[in-house]
Amino acid sequence: MIRTILAVTALSLAAPALAEEAAAPPAGDQVAIPFASREIIEWKVDGNRGLFIRANGKWYYARTQADCRRMIPSIGLGFETSPGDQLDRYSAIHAQGWRCQLDSVTRSEGPPKKHRKG
Repeated sequence: MIRTILAVTALSLAAPALAEEAAAPPAGDQVAIPFASREIIEWKVDGNRGLFIRANGKWYYARTQADCRRMIPSIGLGFETSPGDQLDRYSAIHAQGWRCQLDSVTRSEGPPKKHRKG
């Protein structure tokens, strides 16, 4: 009983810190990708919450509000744009039947370069 109370107390104390970390603002200013339905050329999945997107000759980084576990590199993705056909923080990504709401879209230098072996 005491262990349960201690565990619940520890979790309740840690919850605000975890929520604060998850709600941390992205690096850089929020932007919108104009004409997203026509201009998105490629994307690279970055874990369960991020996506590098190349459009209009520039790279952007889109982060989802929560984990989007079906967003994997080997599948096609759908982009639900905001009014005016722009991809921004009010847009969403569709991955294998899941709708993943975006939290932010910022400018990026692009995905990290892979080092060749050998």
